[in-house]
Amino acid sequence: MSYIATGMPDFKKLEEKWRQRWALEKPFEADPDERKKWFGNAAFPYVNAPLHLGHGFTYTRIDVMTRFKRMQGFNALFPFAFHATGEPIVGVAERLKKNDLQQRQILLNSGIPEKDIDKFKDPKYTVMHWRKRIIQDIDQLGISTDWRRQFTTIDPHFNKFISWQYRLLKEKGYVYQGTHPVVWCPHCQSPTGDHDRLKGEGESPVEYLVFKFRLPTGEILPTGTLRPETIYGVTNVWINPDVEYVKARVGREVWIVSEQCAEKLKDQLYSVKVEGRIKGEELIGKKCANPVTMDEILVLPASFVDPKNATGVVMSVPSHAPYDWIAMKDLMQDPKQLTKYGLKELDLKKIEPISVVRTEGLSEHPAIDICEKEGITSQEDVEKLDKVTNQIYKKEFHQGVLNEKCGEYQNRPVAQAKEDLSVDFKEKGLAASMWEVSGPVVCRCGTPCRIKILENQWFLRFSDERWKQRVRECLRKMKIYPEEARKNFESVVEWLEDKACARRSGLGTRLPWDQEWIVETLSDSVIYMAYYTVAKYINQEKIEPDQLNDEVFDYVFRGKGDVEKISRECGISKEILQKMKREFEYWYGFDLRGSAKELIPNHLTFAIFHHTAVWDNEERWPKAYTVNGMLNVEGQKMSKSKGNFIILKDAIDKYGADVVRVTLMDSAEGIVDANWSEKNAFSWKGKLTSFYNLVTENYDKGESVAESGADKWLLSRFQNHIKRITEELEQTNNRSALTFFHQMMNDIRWYLKRAETKNRGIINYALETMTKVLSPFSPFICEEIWEKMGKKGFVSTSEWPTFDEKRIDNEVLQLEDAFKRTMGDIKQIIKLSGKNKELYLYVVSDKELDYFQQSMKFLKKELRFEKAEVFRVTDEKKYDPENKSKRAKFGKPGIYVK
Repeated sequence: MSYIATGMPDFKKLEEKWRQRWALEKPFEADPDERKKWFGNAAFPYVNAPLHLGHGFTYTRIDVMTRFKRMQGFNALFPFAFHATGEPIVGVAERLKKNDLQQRQILLNSGIPEKDIDKFKDPKYTVMHWRKRIIQDIDQLGISTDWRRQFTTIDPHFNKFISWQYRLLKEKGYVYQGTHPVVWCPHCQSPTGDHDRLKGEGESPVEYLVFKFRLPTGEILPTGTLRPETIYGVTNVWINPDVEYVKARVGREVWIVSEQCAEKLKDQLYSVKVEGRIKGEELIGKKCANPVTMDEILVLPASFVDPKNATGVVMSVPSHAPYDWIAMKDLMQDPKQLTKYGLKELDLKKIEPISVVRTEGLSEHPAIDICEKEGITSQEDVEKLDKVTNQIYKKEFHQGVLNEKCGEYQNRPVAQAKEDLSVDFKEKGLAASMWEVSGPVVCRCGTPCRIKILENQWFLRFSDERWKQRVRECLRKMKIYPEEARKNFESVVEWLEDKACARRSGLGTRLPWDQEWIVETLSDSVIYMAYYTVAKYINQEKIEPDQLNDEVFDYVFRGKGDVEKISRECGISKEILQKMKREFEYWYGFDLRGSAKELIPNHLTFAIFHHTAVWDNEERWPKAYTVNGMLNVEGQKMSKSKGNFIILKDAIDKYGADVVRVTLMDSAEGIVDANWSEKNAFSWKGKLTSFYNLVTENYDKGESVAESGADKWLLSRFQNHIKRITEELEQTNNRSALTFFHQMMNDIRWYLKRAETKNRGIINYALETMTKVLSPFSPFICEEIWEKMGKKGFVSTSEWPTFDEKRIDNEVLQLEDAFKRTMGDIKQIIKLSGKNKELYLYVVSDKELDYFQQSMKFLKKELRFEKAEVFRVTDEKKYDPENKSKRAKFGKPGIYVK
């Protein structure tokens, strides 16, 4: 008989013990064998900072599934690597070289000693430092990874892999050189992808139509708009009187624009030469001509006009634009402004809103009505104005129809007419194009970004309809957890346009045919999951980068070429090449990849595109994604500025790895945002301690006896729990799975109280089962319990409990449910009557009779009756002074308390 010592577990001590055991015995290293494989992975982290609690959330989700599959008998693999490409790491170095105090403080807050800060001016030092730290964090968290397969994306071996990938993409026509607008960092002189940004992930180029309002002098006031159809409803032009504008010769025309606009136009293939300056207030009161309607309109002042947005000049459509209506009201109600700029109140009163769009559910002048409804009275109420502006824009775009004021375009839906309007006005010379970023973007180097139209830039042809069709086919066959996220992927596939795939600065792989460019960070992190399968051999066999030519990768990953010839040319033995190929073919495609929902519009969708481009064999395509929400802390978005940013190591040091893991997994499931709560963490610490003590006090205790009703009930309940936990884990519903562990805890406690004779075999089965199902969530304490149970090997590699329908006794389940309800009814009677001397029950069937007779001793003891008896309702000798037996039904005995 094994023995477990009683007492509170020392979480830190036992976690360190099992980390060392795993490191020594390597149970998580996975090599091809006869078993069915399961390959899970997660988006690897940037090596420019320690992991935070959000990383822990994503990685633990994949680890729970990996551990679950390993216990199910799969050959399970969870490899890990490190992302170093792009601007993030170089950005840190650049900011330190500029003596950026904020960057220094970030490193200090991350635990870097003051004396070591300057070492981070070397990007390679940064990579190696954080790589080592992240390995420690991952091990400390208990992630069951195979470290033989690790790499960084700046390793020269990996660079060879990316060069092969891009030569193949170019050969297939998926990469081309062209002219497109990109988000651009003027300091780095390079396109700035999502992962190269300090701020603005997901923001992209947006095309504005610039209408040319002409002054009597011939100079042009260009107004940028996203709503070209509203040109027919323009009542005036807005200028910010406090801004100094420039007179810039743009081609053959002179445009009056903000200084920022002039700089942006230079990046957008316009010939721009600044010839003079003019204060905004000097333009107020002047008249200009609407280029489409030729109506003469006034130039008026408005504080909301932002010189950094588009041209710094705005056309006013007060019927449909809340900002314009409020600015007009502000001006009309401010006599000082009228006097200051020499404006006549009568001239302003002549300005009437012009409605140009009919929309069901909106009034003739929706901007006016919605401002009144929302109580908006000032241009300074930016939050409300932005909200109602978006509401009107969306509704009019999707449901609006142009009215009779729109000439040849009347009666056409806005959504259909918008593009035609833009093309027509540009062809007639009435308007031009200008590109803006959809929202503020800041490069990792700290520089605000703008749009640049690049010539001779390299792009991925994501707009290719044939390519998109392959992606749709892959997505259709994939499992998406949760399923509701599928529509997000489908939407991205439809709107995704060609994307720049190279930049001029940062770390990464040089574009093999154009060495001035570096493959950008979201373009070299889309099929690296395949590299995991061979990284083990590259690391162990000391293969040199120069040996990894395209023919090697073609053979290993695509089955092309003569292995003996390739071996002679590259110097890698035939046997190793064949092993690499077999390894890839065994593991690939991956079975599950996980990341946060913010990566749906870029990395996760891009990965599907690249897989379908590189591999014609659909077996190599992704099989499933699991997408999680973001992690909040105490109900608020985790943020350094809010002071609630939690570094993973700090959380583990404070609560313990098991507690961190299970609290994160219990915080949410699906795509909803999770919430970390310290209260929940301490609650789970108590629950894990309680479980440890439950096992301590009850394992291998009791007697070896025949199964009683209570035994059968516990066995039956546990079969159903096993089934539900397994089903929930298969769907990555970790929180739901944990609810059934809670039910197991409640059931075993009820059994220990309920069973007249404790059955050692039943108790051991239940506790072993609970240890197994909890182990994917809290593996350290479960390994400790497993060892103390006297079990051989690791619980992490033990067999997952299997559902056995034959062990379910539905009759016993019903009877015990009836008994619990009856016990509750008796307690209520005692509470109301204050009586509990004698108890008499009346049942309608023999089976119920037998079950309750076995239970009367428990009822008598539990509820402190002096006497307790049960009768069949048909028993003529029953004691029933108040005829309570008439109330008896199946599953609900009559009750008399004396």
